[in-house]
Amino acid sequence: MKLFHKIFLCFIVIFGAAFQMAGYLLINFAYGNAMGQEKKLAFQEFQYNRYILQSILYSQPDFFSEKEVNASEIGGNFTTPVAVCMADGEYVFSNMAVLPDNIAFDEGEDDRIAFQICEKEGKSYIFVCDYVQESERGMFLVTQTDISSVVDSQKSMADYFQKIYIFILCISFPVIFLLTKAVTVSIKKVGKAAERIAGGEYSGRIITNGKDEIGELAVGFNRMAAQVEEKIAELSDVARQKEEFAANFAHELKTPLTSVIGYADMLYQHDLPREEVKSAAGYILDEGMRLESLSLKLMDLFVMDKQDFFLERMPLNELFQNLEQGIEPVCKKRGVTLHTAIGGGIIGVDYDLFKTMILNLADNAMKADCKDLWINGEQHGSSYHLDIRDNGKGIPPAELGKVTEAFYMVDKSRSRKQHGAGLGMALVSKIVKIHGAEMEIESDGKTGTIISIVFPLQEENRDE
Repeated sequence: MKLFHKIFLCFIVIFGAAFQMAGYLLINFAYGNAMGQEKKLAFQEFQYNRYILQSILYSQPDFFSEKEVNASEIGGNFTTPVAVCMADGEYVFSNMAVLPDNIAFDEGEDDRIAFQICEKEGKSYIFVCDYVQESERGMFLVTQTDISSVVDSQKSMADYFQKIYIFILCISFPVIFLLTKAVTVSIKKVGKAAERIAGGEYSGRIITNGKDEIGELAVGFNRMAAQVEEKIAELSDVARQKEEFAANFAHELKTPLTSVIGYADMLYQHDLPREEVKSAAGYILDEGMRLESLSLKLMDLFVMDKQDFFLERMPLNELFQNLEQGIEPVCKKRGVTLHTAIGGGIIGVDYDLFKTMILNLADNAMKADCKDLWINGEQHGSSYHLDIRDNGKGIPPAELGKVTEAFYMVDKSRSRKQHGAGLGMALVSKIVKIHGAEMEIESDGKTGTIISIVFPLQEENRDE
């Protein structure tokens, strides 16, 4: 059963039961009040007729001892139909239409007044009975009060209420239907939105203006849908990158291996002049070195994905004194002038990874045919800014967002000649993340590249 049907039926049952109970209690309350008034009047009538009977017994003690009591003589004295009984329960006089059942005639209970309500021949009566004592003479007096109008009124009220009840229910059905629909419409929106997301439409959202719990549910659902959409986009991007990685990796292996196999087969199958043998061996050596570089960098990437690194606090100026000894000879070999200006500051680093990062950035600058390489470091507040700048060919602005992807190369032909595999910046990006730093790349594609890396400083090294 759907939620709409459950709520609708619950509303109908609760409303119907509540209305019926309220009507029942109201009618019974009114009937009880009316019966109370009738009992009070019946008791008053009984007391008045008691005085009449006592006066008869006082003035004519032997009046009811005669075999036949003149009904016309005595009947006119009483204000209501009565019956007079001897102590043994034998009626000696009665002008009642009907006689009561099961009234106990007990002289020992003369301080109590017995009431009996019964229905006889389609009418309802109240019988009041008590022992009347006058001198040494006593007998039971029973009075009869017709309450048929009260009972009929109660039945009429019950019948009229049932008609109103049915009428109200007929009117309430469409009202309850509309209210139930208004309550469940937002829930249906949530369900439909969930179905759309399950079907792959992750951009679907719920539009609602409610401020109640269902409105809060819709807001929470929209927030969840946004997170799902974001995560799906991330997963799709990761899957795309993995596919591109696999395709690029296969391509990077296929080209040099095909050439190496071809040249090796040529050397194996033919007797070639020394110059041709040297040329073929040189090409095999060159491609072998590129494959070695590729394998080493791939291994570095995989290792960094699977390891946790301990970052040691080290001063930047001392760190770069050691690094310059490894960078400067390479710069001289390629005709590049190295300029360094490293200010004081302590950051947490893994020395080997940090060195790998700087060497890769320097190597990329040299591959871009730069003539000068600047490495500047300076403390700014709670962070340390490291800038690596060159005056090489630069990176086209449209491709700045791709340079950290694996196997991406700005100039593929030049990179392959220099044993590049497009993994250097991917490696740098991972090392930057390991150090909790942020990297930004700027270039106009003509006058060189600026790579800015911001490292968090250690607590005791921050400016107050």
